[in-house]
Amino acid sequence: SNVFVPNTFSPNEDGSNDMFYPRGRGINRVKFLRIFNRWGEIVYERYEFPVNNSIYGWDGKQKGIKANADVYIYQLEVYCQNGDVISSTGNVSLIR
Repeated sequence: SNVFVPNTFSPNEDGSNDMFYPRGRGINRVKFLRIFNRWGEIVYERYEFPVNNSIYGWDGKQKGIKANADVYIYQLEVYCQNGDVISSTGNVSLIR
């Protein structure tokens, strides 16, 4: 299995790199994706969704309002096609 999580995205509605979402091969589905701000507050959380589909990703908003350009922390768990679970934690920069 191969999981790719971008380290930057720019939700400026120009049609390029507007959503933050996991991509990969050999992945069955995403168990969960959580995004935290620098104070540890959850700004985005989603469970049980398909991989490689931007409509399930984070659009850079918190409670319907554009989040500030900043570095955010993500936690991710995915189910692999072979039954394994891959966990990942990292940073993503939101660029306006």
